[in-house]
Amino acid sequence: MVYNIQGFLTVVGFFTGLFFSVIASVSPLDLVVNAILTTVAFHAFANLSLSLYIKHWDVNLASKFPKQTLESELDQLVKDLDKKEEKFMPQKENFKIIIDKQIGNIEAGQKNR
Repeated sequence: MVYNIQGFLTVVGFFTGLFFSVIASVSPLDLVVNAILTTVAFHAFANLSLSLYIKHWDVNLASKFPKQTLESELDQLVKDLDKKEEKFMPQKENFKIIIDKQIGNIEAGQKNR
């Protein structure tokens, strides 16, 4: 979020400098210098204002991210998925044997290289 604001203000500074230089109808060198100076000024302003914002921003991640609640919900989802898997795949052990055999074949093929 912070980098988006900083980048936005820097780009706004560039186009502001370019706009006012074109309106003042200065020489091409002055146009470039004014655009660069305005861009640097807006960039410095963005850094200053964002650093003050972050410094005084009270962030408490424990209140914003309910870890225990999410973990209990995820555990419940895993249990539900295990129940569904047992219902739709009654011979689960047969699939494990096939998968283990294929993994063994893959490992043997990699050793032969």
